[in-house]
Amino acid sequence: MTATIKVYISIMLSTFCVPMFPQESNELLTPVHKSEAGVAGGISYYIGDFNESVVPYMISPAGGLFYRHNFTKYINIRIQASFGTVKGDSRKYEGGLQGFPQEVNLAFKRNFYNIAAFAEFNFFPYSSVDPKRKQIFTPFLIIGAGYTYFDKNKINNEPYLSNATAIYPMLYDSTKTASSVILPVGFGFKFSPVNQWTAGIECVFHKTNSDKIDYYINRSNNKSFSIFNKDWVSTIMLTLSYRFVDKTPCATYRTNKSVKKRQYKGFNKELY
Repeated sequence: MTATIKVYISIMLSTFCVPMFPQESNELLTPVHKSEAGVAGGISYYIGDFNESVVPYMISPAGGLFYRHNFTKYINIRIQASFGTVKGDSRKYEGGLQGFPQEVNLAFKRNFYNIAAFAEFNFFPYSSVDPKRKQIFTPFLIIGAGYTYFDKNKINNEPYLSNATAIYPMLYDSTKTASSVILPVGFGFKFSPVNQWTAGIECVFHKTNSDKIDYYINRSNNKSFSIFNKDWVSTIMLTLSYRFVDKTPCATYRTNKSVKKRQYKGFNKELY
């Protein structure tokens, strides 16, 4: 297990160990509106040997579905399934392929399928069901862990790749699939345009534990550390989610109804 994975596991365990039991005196959300479901859509791109930059490169469409549980107004946990495409081309990379003749070209285009759990840390208290509409936006950070699967190369029949296939058949095998643990990190911004709805934008970088997604393994003698020694998948997504409100709050929150019953944008609910 690498040092990077150990650090991520430690952070994730510490996150889930945060006390999350609702109390009347703190900022925790009440049990009647903790769950929400949503969709995501945007772009995906690759970071690795052909693109050592976080700037979007050869972008492709991406999307996903997610479920979010709002433990507090500052900490949320999200389970997300997403899909998209990553692609790269050595002819578009000015650095060239280290350890290979200049005439050797490599290219790939692969679909990926992710399943991951994220912890979201809000900078400000946030709730899309705030009756006073004062805590309806916040920037946030994301950290998580998951698993991804990459299917076969979609452009292995292009003629210019024949030299790579013939010269380096053990390296360039476009019939192979790939899979890897992923460690997502990112940031975003969300707000509530109307009650119970949340819209947002986020950028997430998924570090994989594989250097075979682009079919190229850096064979240079340079042993210096680089975060791009493993391949990455990056996504920039717009999100939209709906928070569910239970119409029958638990007995604790039925007390003092005359005080806690509030007019709530067209309908009455015992929210707190």
